[in-house]
Amino acid sequence: MKLKYPISFLFLFIFQLAVAFQGKSICSCELLKESKENDEKVSAIAQEIETSFHDLSTEGFNKYFDTESFKQKLVNGIDVDSNKSYVKGFLNGVGKAGDKLALKVLNEIENGAYYNLINYRYNIVEKAYYFTFRMYSEETGINYHDYKVCSDGKNIKVNDIYIYLSGEHFSETLSRIFKMSLEDEKNNTFNSKGSTVNSMFKVMNAQKLLQEGKAKEAYEMVDGITGPIKNEKFFLLIKALIASSYDDKIYENTLGEFAKLYPDDPTLYLKLIDYYFLKENYKMVHIYIDKLIYETEDDFLNLMKAHAYLLQGDFINAEKSYNYIKTNYPASFSAYIGEMISLTYQNRFEETLAIAKNLVDEGYDKKDLTEFFEEKEADGSNELEAFVESEIYKDWKSKS
Repeated sequence: MKLKYPISFLFLFIFQLAVAFQGKSICSCELLKESKENDEKVSAIAQEIETSFHDLSTEGFNKYFDTESFKQKLVNGIDVDSNKSYVKGFLNGVGKAGDKLALKVLNEIENGAYYNLINYRYNIVEKAYYFTFRMYSEETGINYHDYKVCSDGKNIKVNDIYIYLSGEHFSETLSRIFKMSLEDEKNNTFNSKGSTVNSMFKVMNAQKLLQEGKAKEAYEMVDGITGPIKNEKFFLLIKALIASSYDDKIYENTLGEFAKLYPDDPTLYLKLIDYYFLKENYKMVHIYIDKLIYETEDDFLNLMKAHAYLLQGDFINAEKSYNYIKTNYPASFSAYIGEMISLTYQNRFEETLAIAKNLVDEGYDKKDLTEFFEEKEADGSNELEAFVESEIYKDWKSKS
């Protein structure tokens, strides 16, 4: 089972975003102390952002994203001459990072993704409030955004986002790549094969090739990239994404390389889950799903457990896990189908049909559903075949 990740938009931010450098300064947005009052405030703005996105608007996000504080975090500790044309040019525009991210999230929602508030919490180690959103779609898989909360003394804001698929805060990713580019400028190696700027142009070109259906050429382009960027988390994720469209074995090897370089970061569980799915090591799949559930407190991940149970032939536990998702997340169509497949393998056709009838009652078109149930995979298989060949199904199908 290959889990696809919406990582490409993250790279575009990394390449395109910048900030007008303003020198070293104290952060204008300070962390909040834990209190019941602040609990309520953080919960309220998190819900307001969620409501705004669900209303197909970025207004809530833009209202609370503190651009100035984000800029300060990005350049913190970097000693550069702000008058150099290169610095001005490279850093020009990062102030719109929040706008770009919000628009991308909105675009994902409009394309069928779900963007839901999971929880808020106070991180004792960082002494900071966070609230977490889950992004999920059948096409792109799952990701999490941890919004870091601060206050300018009057208003509560957000000044950074921890993105699970990059394994770090957004500002950290941008800041590190900025530093690598400064090294290119310092050493006058802009035009070298391994320069950060040239490497990033190659990745952009590779993504264009991938969009054109030229997966082999895209992979060969990113595989030939040298220099410090080749071991960056975001680069390896993009490389894995491209490999997933080209060759499963190369994809597996790329994920293995990623796991070796970054073995201990708990936010990398998503990648390890995918890796062990490919290795068909379902024991490890369940271990890392459980770790991710503990880390995120997100019971929606039981959908992944259900997929794993189904693939390993444990149809009873698959049925239970799909049923849990179907009950608690009724909009998840894959949970209904997964439970139907689990029941079909147990020859429990009456219960399978009951789910099909329920889908019709919920507004799904019966003709479209029957076509979906009977559709075969490229290899000619159909996991619902025993059900669709049963008399109970044929009788139901024949009735208007």
